[in-house]
Amino acid sequence: MSDDQLLQQKYLEVQTLNQQIQQLHQQSQVLEQQKNELLSLSQTLDELDTVKPQSKMYAPLGGGLYVKSIITETKKVLTNVGADVVVSKTLEETKQIIEEQIDDLQNVVETVENRVQEMMKKGQQLHKEMMALSEKQPKKPKEILK
Repeated sequence: MSDDQLLQQKYLEVQTLNQQIQQLHQQSQVLEQQKNELLSLSQTLDELDTVKPQSKMYAPLGGGLYVKSIITETKKVLTNVGADVVVSKTLEETKQIIEEQIDDLQNVVETVENRVQEMMKKGQQLHKEMMALSEKQPKKPKEILK
């Protein structure tokens, strides 16, 4: 393989790495957003623990819609366990589940960030190799414009 071909190959590798890094950054942002939502939920559960039964509130329906409601139970919440099945859990049990989910998300975020660092190092190495290859190529004389 000629130096020109090798240089082109390394350039394509760098481009591919850059695209993968960008995708991983986007994935990391989504994971961070999910983690922040869980942190907010955990805080809401802490606040629910201080609410008195029969308190009025606005319950979210989704899509920015709310309905006036009265809280009848403040020590237990209904928790979706999958396949549209909900079970009653205490606030502490629910908080523990949420904390585990937060920890799991944090581990995934760290794994993604480590992968990004590895790819960036690989990109730097490829860049050095490209510089070395381009220096080996014969210099073409500059044309003088007349």
